[in-house]
Amino acid sequence: MEEYYMMWLSRLEGIGPRRVKALLEIFGSAEEIWHTSLDTLCKVPHLPENVAHAVAYHRDKEQLDAWITELEEKNIQFYSICHPLYPSLLKEIYDPPAGIYIKGTLPDDNIDKISVVGARRCSSYGSNVAYQITKDLGKTNVVVVSGMARGIDTMAHKGILDGGGQTIAVLGSGVDVCYPQENAELMERIAANGCILSEYPPGTPAVSRNFPFRNRIIAGLSKMVVVIEAGKRSGTLITADLALEDGREVFVVPGNVTSALSEGTNNLIKQGCPIITDVADILVALGISYQEEEKEKFSQKVAASLSEEEKAVYEKIGDVPITAEELVNQSGSSIQEIQYILSLLEIAGHIRKLPQSGYIREMMK
Repeated sequence: MEEYYMMWLSRLEGIGPRRVKALLEIFGSAEEIWHTSLDTLCKVPHLPENVAHAVAYHRDKEQLDAWITELEEKNIQFYSICHPLYPSLLKEIYDPPAGIYIKGTLPDDNIDKISVVGARRCSSYGSNVAYQITKDLGKTNVVVVSGMARGIDTMAHKGILDGGGQTIAVLGSGVDVCYPQENAELMERIAANGCILSEYPPGTPAVSRNFPFRNRIIAGLSKMVVVIEAGKRSGTLITADLALEDGREVFVVPGNVTSALSEGTNNLIKQGCPIITDVADILVALGISYQEEEKEKFSQKVAASLSEEEKAVYEKIGDVPITAEELVNQSGSSIQEIQYILSLLEIAGHIRKLPQSGYIREMMK
């Protein structure tokens, strides 16, 4: 029952996460706060009188029961900051939510999470990069966190889902309110392969004042934030700033220097934020490496989809770069035949050409 008293406490007007924390430190539990008299509340140091009255006069058992019933009917979970499933990284930020609402299944706390954010009115370049990087991440055990807004957020969610991964959408509304409306189908996919998360109660509309607070959760859930396109002044930069303040790493995809959509991202690079250009950069930053047996399984799957000629070339390419000329010498085929097959393999995403080095297998495609 303590969780429900925590939900009540978190819904009170004028009492934010820091006051909830302070009251818990004084009274020990939300249930104890529920039963505390107005006189006692008024004696709490630094607690405004109007807040003390709000706590005392908004203890409505029928209302609490109605909220509990609503959660059950809508299949929504509430996790207070005291709950064992509350994300550990989120607890570390300056003002973590007193509680979060979950629609779907919150990914395991031990799985690495990265936030991918960017412009709502993104370019085709930004959209494609967001989708491809997150789709590649879908083949790893990494969860992508974003805000389900138009543009980069939407493409990040779609990419990770299409790649077979899990994602978390953090909303500036209730988890039962879809914003924007065109993402209704995407919202269902996210809830089925991860979760929708919000600190706002069910039914809360998406209003502009909620989004800056939402951004701190996006940054707080993850080890690192990846920024893909952001104007000089944007909510995306707020998320990046919050991440840096909380000691999280911020990585940036470089953009066109002539585009206004890249002003914010390129300025972050000037400030020292590391650049990423593909998913391998993210995995290196997270310290993730593949086991040899996983690589072998992946290679076998790729080889099974190739023609005999393509397979013969693919099997000669590994982690060490090899040139087209070396492949000609090893295979006895003509340079034209080898280059043609290399082009097909590269277009399919099975191999990658390194500048002035040769070809290697692409393990993330």
